[in-house]
Amino acid sequence: MAYKEQALIRLEGITKEFNGTIAVQDMNLEVQEGEFLCFLGPSGCGKTTTLRMIAGLERPTRGEIYLRGQRITDWPPQRRNIGFMFQNYALFQHMSVYDNLAFGLRVRRVPPAEIERRVRAVAQALELETVLNLRASRLDLSTMQRVALARILVIEPQVLLLDEPLNNFRPGLRELMRAELKRWQYQFGRTMVYVTHDQEEALTLGDRVVVMNAGRIEQVGTPDEVYWRPATLFVASFIGRPPMNLISVEYRISEGHALLSSLDFELRVDERRGIIEASRSLPHLILGIRPEQLQISDPQAPSPGDLVRIPVKVDLIRPLGRKLILDLKTRSGLLIQMVTPSTRRFTVGDDLEIVFHPHQALLFDPQTGQGLY
Repeated sequence: MAYKEQALIRLEGITKEFNGTIAVQDMNLEVQEGEFLCFLGPSGCGKTTTLRMIAGLERPTRGEIYLRGQRITDWPPQRRNIGFMFQNYALFQHMSVYDNLAFGLRVRRVPPAEIERRVRAVAQALELETVLNLRASRLDLSTMQRVALARILVIEPQVLLLDEPLNNFRPGLRELMRAELKRWQYQFGRTMVYVTHDQEEALTLGDRVVVMNAGRIEQVGTPDEVYWRPATLFVASFIGRPPMNLISVEYRISEGHALLSSLDFELRVDERRGIIEASRSLPHLILGIRPEQLQISDPQAPSPGDLVRIPVKVDLIRPLGRKLILDLKTRSGLLIQMVTPSTRRFTVGDDLEIVFHPHQALLFDPQTGQGLY
């Protein structure tokens, strides 16, 4: 990772309750200097509440917040030097772009010459020089976003908090602005904490991703880690389009070998025996396999003998640009989804055999929901 391994923000045992309802529960987290950290999760999971506690807009019910090692739990927002970019940008519509950028500096009683220098420098960096004299009400969405970001950058905050700032954009422009946002982060070298419910946004923007569910952290990791090694069943099912295939299997020992069996296939897991046998749920486990890890067996080509083979019938075909999503039914009636290039041709009702490598299969404890690694 490009950022320095120094904790800029530290949350210790943070809990937030609203009228007896727990919005965030016992959160422990470090935000590193210079990183782009994304909070990801469904609506109501506590993402925005956490962001507002870091900003000082909400006070934790319990727990402590530290900035560069200094306790700031009780500090008001203006003392924290943290920039907050809201979903609706919160610009002063009757003011010019210049006055919007200068407002925070004037409140801080920054000298006029310094205000002029900072506003001009940030406007040049974000290509806003030509609109400085326009009213904010006359701007398009992408320019509004740049103005909102510039207004934060001009006060030179230690960290930028962004609460779903791209929600108002149409899909094509949203993808363009994602790239711009990442480029700006590299350019200014600021720490950014970003809230989104869009997994594609989190996986493409974040150096690390915090996956939340029902007020708790399910996993913190790089985009690759949360996608390919999900810590829990929730992460496995929440991240991925289409989501991971989760299949009930049973563990047994036969002729000295450790096996996982379903109604449609069987695989040997001798090398994972110790981890599996620590599960509380034996003999029942959940096997996970990503749709893109499945392949269609080619009877004409030689293949390793340890591949897991599953006879299936094509139930539904969903074209998606360069790829197809296939819904496949096994002989037992289990639905499995796979992704394949759109150059292949299929018909509903086709009989196929799909395969995957046993080492690609992930295992989860169905009682605790924890991954078995």
